[in-house]
Amino acid sequence: MRPPSILVAQSPNMRIRALLLISMLSSGTISAQETTGAIPLSQRLVLGAQEVPVVRASAFDAEFAANEDAERETAGKLPLYARFVEVAADVANEGFWTELPGGGRIWRLRVESAGAMATELFFSDAHIPAGAQLHVYDALGEQVLGGYTAAHVQPNGILTTDMILGESCVIEYHEPASVRGEGSLRLTRLLHAYRMASMLKTGACEVDVNCSEGSAWTDQRDAVVRIRIVIPTGAGFCTGTLMNNTALDCKGYILTAFHCTEESVEGNYPAYQFRFNFQRTVCGTGSSTGNGLTGCVRRAGSQDQGGTYGSDYSLLELTAAIPAAFYPYWAGWDVTANAPASGVCIHHPDSDVKKISTFSSTASSATWAGFTNGSHWRVVWVATANGHGVTEPGSSGAPLFNPNKRVVGTLTGGSSCCTTNGCGSGTSLTGPDLFGKMGYHWWENNPNPTEEELHWWLAPVGNPTFQNGSRNPCGPIGVEEVGMVAPEVFPNPVQDAFTVVLPDELISADLVRVIDLAGRAVHEERVGGPRFTIRSRDWSAGCYMLCVLEQGRMIGSARLIR
Repeated sequence: MRPPSILVAQSPNMRIRALLLISMLSSGTISAQETTGAIPLSQRLVLGAQEVPVVRASAFDAEFAANEDAERETAGKLPLYARFVEVAADVANEGFWTELPGGGRIWRLRVESAGAMATELFFSDAHIPAGAQLHVYDALGEQVLGGYTAAHVQPNGILTTDMILGESCVIEYHEPASVRGEGSLRLTRLLHAYRMASMLKTGACEVDVNCSEGSAWTDQRDAVVRIRIVIPTGAGFCTGTLMNNTALDCKGYILTAFHCTEESVEGNYPAYQFRFNFQRTVCGTGSSTGNGLTGCVRRAGSQDQGGTYGSDYSLLELTAAIPAAFYPYWAGWDVTANAPASGVCIHHPDSDVKKISTFSSTASSATWAGFTNGSHWRVVWVATANGHGVTEPGSSGAPLFNPNKRVVGTLTGGSSCCTTNGCGSGTSLTGPDLFGKMGYHWWENNPNPTEEELHWWLAPVGNPTFQNGSRNPCGPIGVEEVGMVAPEVFPNPVQDAFTVVLPDELISADLVRVIDLAGRAVHEERVGGPRFTIRSRDWSAGCYMLCVLEQGRMIGSARLIR
């Protein structure tokens, strides 16, 4: 069997106030992490690399890794593709500086880890001042990462790069004259990849998400990400889903499996990487590097030892805003007990490009390890036009979508496999897979405090049983908000009623109208003064717009949450 895709009540008003406080305490200025894409300056200046010195990492113990990997598989732990090896270098003591006209300079250093299929670098105490950039590339300059800037440095000073294939890479740091001497970089260790680092790793039966099977699931496709999970000894891959929430605030909540994250400590989360849009451009051909973001914080988890007595979920929150260029989709969810009659799983098996698996018969209620009755959905995949999609290591944490295209579960594990007994005894194309139920993630059988339960984060407003997905949940609601004067509204989130106070700029208003996400008016009344109360007891949970009008022209607006 594949390892498990390694599981005091408060009033709604108390919960909302507490969540707002948590949000204020944890929020800060965050920036997108798109690299500059600039060509390394040494390449533009055609500087020779002969003089660049080499620093070698400590030896990789392949025998120890193989033995421990076998133990990890038996224990159902996250499969690792890379392990940390130590290396020591910084811009003050190693490498080579090239002086440039005008006072700027370039620092370069070659790093080697003998026998590595690929390397990924981990810097600490990183400071990249304005105008400076960091690049990493292979010896031939064919694989180029960067430029990394201050936006890529985590709050704890960690900066980590993507993967460069091969056992060595070159680090290049360019520092303009205006910030000369201000930067700092200390390379302390690297990930030595020893397996799962090449393309075409998955079984032959898998179906690319951009085949015909995925044509009706393009939104949901764009919610699924590959996650580089970091633990103290190394790194592995899992799958996660960008999730919508009832506050409609575009928060970067990523849902995955608890067994994926259970070995991580606090210092590991800033080094997690999230790869969006990692999928072939067309069915069966082409490839994509996707778009990456680094860093998250842990928000909640089932703390259930890989599903042995719960539903095996973990919720992370990205520490950087998702660039619009990623074209992200925030997936909807359903926490009812209704068994999905059909649907799909979208996932990254063995860290490969995105795949889709299809089921066409009603899922049954099941238990992962025999401890928690009915904690999982059991599904069996079917053959489709382009293959017979299954799941593999790396698919762990992937979403199960129901016919309404909402997430109803996350993958713990199972016995599906492209070949009979090819993934262990009893595995096959029709071997079942088990997904921890969203209903159990919500609040049932979760041994953590209330704020660790999934409803605390995905339903901070109202108490619905489902939420639809959205391309832009925090966008405008069919009206132009830019430049509008905002009336004062309190409380907001609103309760059974709320008060509106019009500032002097809106005192000429003669009408207020409240519209929902679809642009439908749910309330309208004449303005009789600068302060009035609106009843909202019968409104559904969700996001609304309060429009302030004068003779039919909107002169002010405010967003409401119920």
